[in-house]
Amino acid sequence: MPTDFEIVFGRDFEVVFAPVFIWVMGVVGLIFGSFANVVIYRVPKGLSVVKPPSACVTCGTRLRAWELLPVISWLFLCGKCHACKAKISLRYSLVELLCGVLFATMAWYAPLWHWTRTDRLGYQTSFSVVPLAVWAFILITIASIDAETQLIPDGLVLTGAIAGLIFIAGGIIFPENFPSSRTWYDALLGVAAGAVPLFIIDRITLLVLKKDGFGYGDVKLMAMSGLFLGWRLMLVTFFIAFLLATLYIVFLAVRGRARRGIYMAFGPFLVAGTLVAFFLGENLFEMYFEILGGTP
Repeated sequence: MPTDFEIVFGRDFEVVFAPVFIWVMGVVGLIFGSFANVVIYRVPKGLSVVKPPSACVTCGTRLRAWELLPVISWLFLCGKCHACKAKISLRYSLVELLCGVLFATMAWYAPLWHWTRTDRLGYQTSFSVVPLAVWAFILITIASIDAETQLIPDGLVLTGAIAGLIFIAGGIIFPENFPSSRTWYDALLGVAAGAVPLFIIDRITLLVLKKDGFGYGDVKLMAMSGLFLGWRLMLVTFFIAFLLATLYIVFLAVRGRARRGIYMAFGPFLVAGTLVAFFLGENLFEMYFEILGGTP
C-alpha cells in the first residue's frame, strides 16, 4: 500500500499534469486534423496522402510551412489562397478544430494517469487515450468523406478496427493500463449490435423497395465502433443517429429542398450518434431509467 506521502504526491502529480496533458492532446489533435483534411481530399480520388506536398487545390501552388498551421493559417490568410486569392473552404478549419477538441476530450475521458490505491506510487499510467484518439480521428475523417462523396473507405474502417482490437486486447492483457477498455464479450456484442441491425434493414429495403437502404460502409463503420462502445451504448448511438437524420430531413422538407429517391449520407449521423453515446450514453441511460422509475 502507498504511504501518505506517496498518496499526496500521486494526487498532486495528477492534478498538475492532467490539464497540461489535455492541452497537449488538443494541439496534437489540431495537427492530426490538418492531416485529416489531406486524407479527406485525396483518398476518395485514389491519391497518395504522403506525396506530393500540400498545394492549393485551385492554382496548384505549393503551400509553405506557415500556410499549413492548423486554423491559424486560415485566419491569417482570411480564408483565401496567398497566391491566387481563391477561397479556402471553412471545412478545413472546422475539421482541425473538431479533431483538436475530440483529442482533448479523449485525454480528459481517459487521462494519462489514473488514481489507484494498489499501485506503488498511488497512480497508474494509462494508454487508453492512444486508440481512442485514433478512433476519433477515423470517425471525423469518415464523416467528412461520406458527407462529400457518400463513400466510406475500407482502409479507414480497418485502421479503426485495429485501434479497437488494441483497445480491447490492452484491457485484457494490461487492465491497469487500459482502464477505459470494454470486456471482450461486451465488445463482441457491440460489433453485432452495430452491424446486424443495419444489415437487416438494408436487406429488407432491397427486398421490398428494390434498392439499397444502407451501404455496407455504414455496416462496417458500426461494427468497428462497437469495439469501443459495447452493446448498450450502441442502442444510444442508433437512437441519436436516427433522431438527427429525421430532424435533418424535416429541415430540408421545410426549406423545400427534400427530394424523393435521393440518397443521403448516413455516416455523419452515425458518427454524431457514436460520439454522443460514448461521452454521454451512460448518463442518458440513467436519466431514462430514472424517468421510468427503474434501474439500468
